[in-house]
Amino acid sequence: MSEAFGEAPTPVIYLSYRDRPAARGEIHLRTRAGAETLLAPDVERIVRDLDPTLPLYDVRTLAEHIEKNLFLRRIPARMFVVLGPALLLLAAIGIYAVVAYAVSQRTAEIGIRLALGATASRVVGEITADSMRIVSAGALFGWGLALLVEMHLVRGPLYASVFAGVPALLLGVAATACWLPARRAARVDPVKALRDE
Repeated sequence: MSEAFGEAPTPVIYLSYRDRPAARGEIHLRTRAGAETLLAPDVERIVRDLDPTLPLYDVRTLAEHIEKNLFLRRIPARMFVVLGPALLLLAAIGIYAVVAYAVSQRTAEIGIRLALGATASRVVGEITADSMRIVSAGALFGWGLALLVEMHLVRGPLYASVFAGVPALLLGVAATACWLPARRAARVDPVKALRDE
């Protein structure tokens, strides 16, 4: 008899208890939907009437049996409900910090461009586009790697919300991380930006 969902299917032969008695056994009853809980007292009474010395225990419905078997499988799923968003937040913070630092190192370049007559919006747009090219290449590589792992190792259903939503969120964070420091640097007086360097 299979006790868990992870077990491989094996051939089964059903034998009568008269032919092959066992120390314990199982009785499976099929009922109308909704009558499962009402049946347990009747089964206990019938078994007691047949032999009062027979212990009857672990009376449960099929839904309870499935729930008991899925309990250990649901623990990792419940953990990832908490860990998944936390890890995504940490990744977003890390991307923001790295990209913001890289853009802030270009303050002198921004000052020179502004001193030579470039508009602030053009400078911010170009620096954001330059940084996003690098971030997009890394995101594309990571997305392809995750897709390969999903297809060849996990072999589960592909969720568009995960495979499109997470990269979009991280790219949005990266774009913000590029734009904010570039805009901040573009608002500084070019002479002051060059003097600080």
